[in-house]
Amino acid sequence: MANEQQGNLGRPGFGPSDLLISIFRDCSRDPSEAIEARLRRMLHTFLQHNRETAANETQELAAKCCCEAKIWYYKILEKDASEERKRLGVSDISVLFENDLIQSCLVACCLEITISLNRLPCDFPLLLQIFKLAPYHFWRVIELVLRAEEGLHRDVFRHLAQVEEKVLESLAWTGDSPLWEELRANEGPLPTCQQVIPSAQLEDQMRTDVQPDANLPGAGLSTDQQRPPSADARPRISSPLHLFARKVYSLMARRLRELCSTLRISDELRLKIWTCFEYSLVHCTDLMVDRHLDQLLMCAIYIIAKITNEEILFKHIMECYNLQPLANRSVCKNVLISNRRDAESLPPGNENNGEDSNGLPTPNTPSSHYSRPCQEERGNLIYFYNQIYTTKMESFAKQFAPSSGADTPPLSPYPRQGNGSPRRWRLSGSRSIFISPYNTETAPPSTSGLSYYFNSSPPERLREINNMIRTGRPASRGRYVLPLDRGEEEEEGEGGPPAKRLRSGDH
Repeated sequence: MANEQQGNLGRPGFGPSDLLISIFRDCSRDPSEAIEARLRRMLHTFLQHNRETAANETQELAAKCCCEAKIWYYKILEKDASEERKRLGVSDISVLFENDLIQSCLVACCLEITISLNRLPCDFPLLLQIFKLAPYHFWRVIELVLRAEEGLHRDVFRHLAQVEEKVLESLAWTGDSPLWEELRANEGPLPTCQQVIPSAQLEDQMRTDVQPDANLPGAGLSTDQQRPPSADARPRISSPLHLFARKVYSLMARRLRELCSTLRISDELRLKIWTCFEYSLVHCTDLMVDRHLDQLLMCAIYIIAKITNEEILFKHIMECYNLQPLANRSVCKNVLISNRRDAESLPPGNENNGEDSNGLPTPNTPSSHYSRPCQEERGNLIYFYNQIYTTKMESFAKQFAPSSGADTPPLSPYPRQGNGSPRRWRLSGSRSIFISPYNTETAPPSTSGLSYYFNSSPPERLREINNMIRTGRPASRGRYVLPLDRGEEEEEGEGGPPAKRLRSGDH
């Protein structure tokens, strides 16, 4: 059974709580048996795989992970179900419980958390392969888990954030990914940045006030290359595809900003690179089949720098990329060039130079993450750029040349570097110590413990908290509240957590 240090759960038990049982009974069809059967079946499948492939000394740890995953699952399911009932204003939410795909992904996510906490050797996405779950489906439950468990230990939060990035950057783009079917069902290419990100979160809000068509990369080209946003240009994030696109653009905007800082690229050139990168995703989406978003990003940096006469060597771009945190060197060294089914998998219009490339690959293309027998050619990133990328992107990129004589395509809006969603971090699994952003416009939360506000609380308050941690004795004073100096507050950038209020107490 998981304790607080292992799982941050706050209550013992392996089954649903009385509240969750009552929620089950309010449904027109009691889902409890199906939920328990699914959970038991998936945990058994994981244990069986571990017995067959892992060392004997990990068997007990794997069983421990399964017990803790069951606790996580029921607690998160309870919180999600309660929120869903409030949102819909109904008591019968059978549809949520009977969604086998979402529930299976939730079980897998809970197991992924306990595997990470217990350091069981099982690198992501091995768990998804065991359960035969698509990464594109799996990432959708990550935000659900983070929302349900605000007090997640920061190590868990970081792990889930890294898992989500792996899905966004490459795992969701494999040839057999459901993403391609969803794009086809959407009857168009990947949504543009402006279609999925609110104007207030874009660097240049004035750009969103002009006619929507003019904001599309490639405006002024043939109309069959463009799919304009909705008439009022307001972002649509209700569908999983639009939320996926929003997260992709936010992630890649941060990465491009970091690379441009290292390469000393101007903001003006950065926006041209971003426009080129967005165009490749929206109008040459087939470039991403079994590839990595960072590969297209580096290619966009080089082609725009070259066309605008900026002296940036491709080798230097890759060197700077490899210096980034969590960079994977195989991104530059192991790039898909072709496989024997490329021609079969692409409908007419994807074999040209990007001038009419709204066709999408089929989901039958062999995937580099779920291996299938296939003959494929791989090479380094420069070879991919010369052989594949330029044939699709050169005609568009040349419009940015100073001597092109043609109108330069309007620059695509760029996501702001701003605050992310406020998170409440748990600093210790064994003690109730949290850190969270403090909003001066709302009343401080009620707590029987101690609170320390950075830049405003006296140092004695922090010493009291430290003493309580060292001695294990409860706090001798009540909560101490002072308004946080917002002028000195750290913001949650795209690379780190928000700051800062440290609170200790009984929760």
